[in-house]
Amino acid sequence: MAEISPHSNADREENPLERQRELMELLSQETRHSIIQTLLGHPAVLASADEINHFIPNKSRKTVQEQLEVLVEAEVLTIYDYPPNKDTRGLPWKFYGFTERGADILGDFNYLKGVPIARAVHQKTRKPEKIERHETAPRPPLPEPVRVTFRIDEKEA
Repeated sequence: MAEISPHSNADREENPLERQRELMELLSQETRHSIIQTLLGHPAVLASADEINHFIPNKSRKTVQEQLEVLVEAEVLTIYDYPPNKDTRGLPWKFYGFTERGADILGDFNYLKGVPIARAVHQKTRKPEKIERHETAPRPPLPEPVRVTFRIDEKEA
């Protein structure tokens, strides 16, 4: 697969079509696409690994983790830590969420048009108690540009 980091050869060569192709490849791979859809549907646009895995039941945890790492390396996602949850049993303290760069890319590729549908699917999906607990767990605030992109009120996050 082509290098898809923000500092890839395509940037140095100033070839926007190649860069666009790389981004399309990054976003369209099945598991990564499912991860993105899961995060778009999440009310806080921040989800624990367990929440993400719950919404992608046809993939192994290892596969999902590998693809999360690809998205983090490409700076589409980052890991947001919430240390106050570390000492509370049953609460996640690491959450995956979009970076400002990731939010911009999703806007460029029209993913944001699907947010209402993704949120409706997320809301209607039955979740076991553990996933409900994770979904309602306290989490860190998103950076302002990301909150604005996804229309997240600070009180919701």
